Amino acid sequence: MIRTSIKDFLQKQGLYYPLKYSRLFAIYQSLFKRTEIKHHHREVLFYQSFLPPCKIIFDVGANDGHKTAAFLTLAEKVICCEPDKENQSLLRIRFRNQHKRVIIERKALSDEEGYANLYIHHPGSAFNTLSSKWTKLLENEGQQRWHEPIHFKTHENVPTTTLDELIKKYGRPDFIKLDVEGFEHRVLKGLSQPVPYLSFESLLPEYKDEFQNCLEAIDRLDRQAQFNLAEKEELILPAWVNRSGLENWLNVNNSTQAFEVIVKMSI
Repeated sequence: MIRTSIKDFLQKQGLYYPLKYSRLFAIYQSLFKRTEIKHHHREVLFYQSFLPPCKIIFDVGANDGHKTAAFLTLAEKVICCEPDKENQSLLRIRFRNQHKRVIIERKALSDEEGYANLYIHHPGSAFNTLSSKWTKLLENEGQQRWHEPIHFKTHENVPTTTLDELIKKYGRPDFIKLDVEGFEHRVLKGLSQPVPYLSFESLLPEYKDEFQNCLEAIDRLDRQAQFNLAEKEELILPAWVNRSGLENWLNVNNSTQAFEVIVKMSI
């Protein structure tokens, strides 16, 4: 309770994020919060397990930047796409000393440029989404699946762009990470050229149709694409498989509900 009050006070004063991502707090973490440091190293090792050194990574749905921090060990530059204003401010502060390597795109990703509703659980929430289907799922099953009641209290009209437009602006990325809470299939529709690697999240069986749409989008880009799955920063499959192999594995192992799909394209 006291910690929450202190956090609220610091946030109102605009001091919380500058302190949290300061050298002083980094020393505090190294002494007293080793778990967070271990998780960062685990993420770095996970991406190093399949990614070669990269020039550019697109972090789509960057949230608080914990993935971006891992990507900086692999890439020369990371493009963070984040429509949430709270997270935009956090990213700017967190990577203030890396402004030449971390570029913040204050937009959501979709299949077209324009505007869309961002449904907001609370400012900065990892649940915030452009998917109305996602909001209904979380509100109906939040207590059961995520062990907390979830309500989307408001929405905000935010600008959208596409992966194709980002590529025109920054060049082709070596890896695209998509974490957009049920909107992955729409984002992939906005990509018209293959990239070496990409990942997207899926939730079955609720998002079975959207999952198939994602696979169809990959097929259009590269019919020779190879796939793997990941949970808790570990690859699940012992070897890369084609689309048929991926779908066969999922049919047999239908207990796997939430997972990340890793895609390797033949370019």
